[in-house]
Amino acid sequence: MIMIRFHSFILALAVLPFIIFIANSCASADQDPIQALLITGGGWHDYETQETLLVSGINERLGENIEWTIIHEGDGEPDHHLSILQEENWADQYDVIVHNTGFGRVSDSNFVSQMVESHLGTPAVLIHASIHSYRFAEPADPWFEFLGLQSMAHESQREFEVENLAPDHPIMRNFPETWMSPVDEVYIVEEIWGDINPLARAYGVDTEEYHTVSWTHETDGVRIFATTLGHGNETFEQGEFLDKVAYGILWAVGR
Repeated sequence: MIMIRFHSFILALAVLPFIIFIANSCASADQDPIQALLITGGGWHDYETQETLLVSGINERLGENIEWTIIHEGDGEPDHHLSILQEENWADQYDVIVHNTGFGRVSDSNFVSQMVESHLGTPAVLIHASIHSYRFAEPADPWFEFLGLQSMAHESQREFEVENLAPDHPIMRNFPETWMSPVDEVYIVEEIWGDINPLARAYGVDTEEYHTVSWTHETDGVRIFATTLGHGNETFEQGEFLDKVAYGILWAVGR
């Protein structure tokens, strides 16, 4: 009898985070669904699989509280210019823009500055190579100011420990104190461009120093959540990663 109660207690603990997620989602059920635009594609990564894993994972967590529009272009083309980003006021009809792109060879500074200008006013969530997209524009200042951080390169791929720096922050509330990431890349932080709030960090073996891997930033009143994690598909299969992105979306739109 004691063993049955013990197992029941462990089961309750195991499902508690998911129950909390459902409760939070139900609490906002009377609100209109979040209109999310996912822009994805580019070089170096399996964006087709990541799109499926990301959308399905967030839908499991937010349910009917989110509706997606997906623009997927330029796979294998790191210099591709996404068509929607060339339209005027392209972000206005959405509540949040989720970036999972690999356009690290885009160098047109006019394209980048126009894209950022149109983005201002709409919250953003940025994943992995999105941080490196547009970094070679000359200048790329508008992009770095938007992110609040500049990174131009990453360390060699490996598993590494991610440390939760802000356990009381809404985005990090279910993230463990430390978490071993699947094989990923520690992005080298070269310069801070704004008043960012670091949420998590990882130690870079190559540089022998810690680097921020998740943070928030507010620019012109617009909320931005960014994480450099997300190189491989395995990361998109991790509950801890998907929880963090889902909470990042909720935080970005103020829910």
